Amino acid sequence: MFKKLVLTILTCAAPLASAEKDFSSWRKFSQGELISETTALTPGATATVGLRIRLAPKWHTYWVNPGDSGTAIRLNFDNSHGLRVVRVMMPIPKRFETGPLISFGYDKEVIIPIELDVDKDAKIGDTAHIQVDAEWLVCEDVCIPAIDTLKLDVPIGRLEDVKPTDHFNAFQKVRARVPQVRASAPQYIADGENMALMVKDWPADRDFAEFFPFKNSGVTNEAPVVSTSAEGLLLKLHKANVPQAKADRTGVLVMRNKSGQVEAWQFGDSGWSFEQSKPKASLADLWWMLLSAFVGGLILNLMPCVFPILSIKLLSLLKLAEKHPDEVRSNNFAYVAGVLVSFVLIALLLSGLRSAGTLVGWGFQLQSPVFLSLLSWLFFVLALNLLGLFELDIFDAGFGQKLTRLGGLPGSFFTGVLAVVVASPCTAPFMGVALGFGLSQPTYVLFAVFACLGLGLAFPYLVFAIFPSWIRILPKPGMWMMRLKQAMAFPLLLTLVWLLWVLGQVRGPNAVAFVLAGCVTLGFAFWLSAWRRLIAALIAAITVVGGLTYIYRAERRAVSVDAGPDIWQPYSPALLESLRGKNVFVNMTADWCLTCKVNERLVFSDPEVVGLFEKKNIVLIKGDWTQRNEEITLFLNRYERVGVPFYVLYSPQHPNGQVLPEVLTKSTFMDWIHKEFP
Repeated sequence: MFKKLVLTILTCAAPLASAEKDFSSWRKFSQGELISETTALTPGATATVGLRIRLAPKWHTYWVNPGDSGTAIRLNFDNSHGLRVVRVMMPIPKRFETGPLISFGYDKEVIIPIELDVDKDAKIGDTAHIQVDAEWLVCEDVCIPAIDTLKLDVPIGRLEDVKPTDHFNAFQKVRARVPQVRASAPQYIADGENMALMVKDWPADRDFAEFFPFKNSGVTNEAPVVSTSAEGLLLKLHKANVPQAKADRTGVLVMRNKSGQVEAWQFGDSGWSFEQSKPKASLADLWWMLLSAFVGGLILNLMPCVFPILSIKLLSLLKLAEKHPDEVRSNNFAYVAGVLVSFVLIALLLSGLRSAGTLVGWGFQLQSPVFLSLLSWLFFVLALNLLGLFELDIFDAGFGQKLTRLGGLPGSFFTGVLAVVVASPCTAPFMGVALGFGLSQPTYVLFAVFACLGLGLAFPYLVFAIFPSWIRILPKPGMWMMRLKQAMAFPLLLTLVWLLWVLGQVRGPNAVAFVLAGCVTLGFAFWLSAWRRLIAALIAAITVVGGLTYIYRAERRAVSVDAGPDIWQPYSPALLESLRGKNVFVNMTADWCLTCKVNERLVFSDPEVVGLFEKKNIVLIKGDWTQRNEEITLFLNRYERVGVPFYVLYSPQHPNGQVLPEVLTKSTFMDWIHKEFP
């Protein structure tokens, strides 16, 4: 271990100690360029270009898993010219051993094929400008980073204009060295400090050649001990000093036939990804997306997530019906401010997390059991308040003697904040596209999109703020409002039931029991509050701190996909890749997404729809985003989406998928199926 550490430090520090081989001299030992497989690209079709890296003798670069030293190739594509990268195909690497260090990479020359989708609206006669910002490490006894912007111009032509280039044969050869993705992973066999992988479908006419683990595979980079039996091929590996990885993250298995030709199987996802810079939006696109965000926010008012809080806001409006117009105006403006500030803060948080490399999306906070617990207790306390167990009417225009001078503004502001919090599980029509657009653009555009979303959610109350006299159209206050106030507690309690169900999916029944016990304790504390405030505060504090400590430390519960008997398969990148070219429907969902559940119950579970799936031979895949899942987040990002529900239909005619609306009915969904799969 000490030798490895020393060699690693020397490898990384050597460029600094060498005046001859400094950072600016990487071109002496490595050259990168973009090449095309064909002489032209066709609108609406898929084409292949390649990153070719040529290396000087004895120099090498690295694979997706560099091994004990080095760094993987990094690629960033300019996506501004009607082209979109479908996938990057990394060919089989070589094993390099330097003392105790083992690395995986390429020497001499490597071509990395890149599949591109050409915009169907691309004009014949135009030129596609392909640009890739590439970074790779080139090493011998020292390592020098190579950073280059590579460009390639390829004409847009008709199908008859597409001819092979001089590089066509090179592409054909490298394709034979690209691993085939396997849907089923080999069987894991634990053996003390070792780990064995059993490949049961091993071809009898193949010889084992090499095994390359992925970075997060949970095994070291040493070559395995190989044996064959009647069951298949057995690889004995050494466990790495890291937590055990998922079973679908294994590596690449290379075999050789009797003629010496190699073939490779890829088990699981490598975890390596490329980046695509987003096209700069035109002014027309920007205005359209801002309008979409506003309309999406307006529709949020009709979504079931927001109803409990809007009913409370309605109570507040009724109490203001006979107040002075200035008080009506100020309270509604305070509510609008609470909504807008909350959306801007969410935009700031999302922007910061994305800049730090964290993959998150809309509704990410409901993947946190701590947040679910706090929200459950908050809704329980608000329900007790509405039922009259204690008097702290934060939604009243009075809001206590100490706040009379503020005209109840803190209560209205807080109501706006809470409306945003409970709206986060919902994705309304127009909203998903706008959010995805905002997160793909500069920071100021992101903030503008979120501000318009908040403006749409708060718009009905903004109208009353601008025209306070219109509030007189509401019924006059009276004793009936006390009954209505108490009735509004029950939507909050129903929301509490839903939050507890989601918490059960994330952390299991014990966490639900702790939160329910906390509800009882909090209720007891508020019952005492009239004559034992200190005791009540102490009980409430112990409940919250103790409950959150347990829930935070509890084992994460594996969520099973609630998909029905043998109908849906759980999403994985390897499974989707293995079904390329087939009829596939992907359903990205979460237990905290009410729209998702409505669609699943009323549409996907309908016997006629299920029969149509079988008739059209459609493979059903479901991704569960209830808990944090980077693979699903990456899938959403690929289509510039940040939340669920999200639905995609794949077919041989549309290998890159057709995106469906967020809100579905049985008839509209079946129309989509018939249209895509005639």
